Amino acid sequence: MKIKLFILLLFIIDISVAQNAIIVVVDGARFTETFGATNPDSTIPHLWNDLMPLGTVYNNFYNSGITTTNPGHATLLTGTWQTIANDGSQRPTSPTVFEYFRKEKSALESENYVVAGKTKLTILTNSDDPDYGAAYMASDIHGDLTDDEVYVNLIAAMDADHPKLILVNFPSVDRAGHAGNRDDYLSAITNVDNLIYQLWYKIANDPYYKNTTTLFITNDHGRHTTDFSSHGDDCEGCRHLMLLALGRKIIPGKIVSEKKYQTALAPTIGELLSFTTTGAGDSSLFDASYLPATEMKYLTYHLIDSDVILNWETKIEINNYGFEVERSQNSMITKLQDWKSNGSQNPNWVKVGFVDGNGSSNLMNDYSFVDKSVPSGRYYYRLKQIDDDRKYRFSKQVEVVINKLPAYFLLVQNYPNPFNPITTIEFAIPSANIVQVKVFNILGMEVATLLNELKQAGKHRVEFDAGNLASGIYFYKVVSGDNLETKKMILLK
Repeated sequence: MKIKLFILLLFIIDISVAQNAIIVVVDGARFTETFGATNPDSTIPHLWNDLMPLGTVYNNFYNSGITTTNPGHATLLTGTWQTIANDGSQRPTSPTVFEYFRKEKSALESENYVVAGKTKLTILTNSDDPDYGAAYMASDIHGDLTDDEVYVNLIAAMDADHPKLILVNFPSVDRAGHAGNRDDYLSAITNVDNLIYQLWYKIANDPYYKNTTTLFITNDHGRHTTDFSSHGDDCEGCRHLMLLALGRKIIPGKIVSEKKYQTALAPTIGELLSFTTTGAGDSSLFDASYLPATEMKYLTYHLIDSDVILNWETKIEINNYGFEVERSQNSMITKLQDWKSNGSQNPNWVKVGFVDGNGSSNLMNDYSFVDKSVPSGRYYYRLKQIDDDRKYRFSKQVEVVINKLPAYFLLVQNYPNPFNPITTIEFAIPSANIVQVKVFNILGMEVATLLNELKQAGKHRVEFDAGNLASGIYFYKVVSGDNLETKKMILLK
């Protein structure tokens, strides 16, 4: 039997603050073509299928100010409703997050970046506030560029300077919308969806940004409800925006239905990077449910026959009552599709077990749970970590596929290996047959026969106790009909 081992990083809640924040602004995409689309997996396949289950979706995020490019971007960065001109002639009137960050934390200009595909957005580097201003400006790369060109500039800046705080503007959706060609407009949305997915892949694999970065994906404005070719008024289409948050301090699989506004993003960035945004007119997106508590590092699973063995680790625990283990045959995508159709947020999760926590602990603790004799099928597991006060948060879900009847002969590496003195040997056969399992020493001498009998099609395991043997290298051979395979194992006493 082939053991399936999957390691999944859990970004549940981190007791340390995020070190980096990136704001991605998809210029001028309407909510009804993104997370509110009838078939979102056709317009934003990566955001919908790959990234959304990893993060928190705010499905009622709004621009209640001026629904044009420069005011929308400036509002996101200042936390105040900005009424500046849309032609690039006016800077924000309140300090941006770049200025707050630089002044309070003595951050470098190169640690702050605006990467924009519209020249007029160069005004975002700093405000005209006399107490902040150009002395605390961000670096910028700008021009009237395509989304692909913007992405190249973004990656170059990340690689060269490792900025801690970035705003990136992808302009092509807005341009295609103004051109009035709906196919080009939808194609631009799908293209930027792919670029955002590439960006997340870089964040997740870059040694500097991995596990230290929070990514926000949003809009400056939408488009008219009845005419996608323009925007700028107070209609639902212009005001309703998307917001997906991923990464450090973000709860995976969470849907926030409470109405939130663009002005909340700047104080959220301040909370993440530990600086104050005194001029912002809103509070952080993070409510009490985001407060740091128990931090989980990894979730792993493997299969033994039809038993699902879950393992996870905590780095630190604060008032940890324990973990409910939940199982579902519906994924997070199904959950969000249910929300779109009927408002349901219940993907039929069933509690299958509970594991006691360790209360408060500064030590790393390992946990495991076995869900026994699970029928064949596709399942999703998650952990519900519960505090002593019964507040709770969920882990990411992990997908498990159980096929009881293997399609081919398979011999798995023994585990543990090296071992002392007991190890397990697993194999799978596609049809009933006489199976022999024998062990040999390094000289080729047989030292044990573990099995010699008829076995039905399926996955099987045998234990080998080497208590009476000396340390060294041994080989185990499994024969089933015309199939034969040998593997090496090491006994260390």
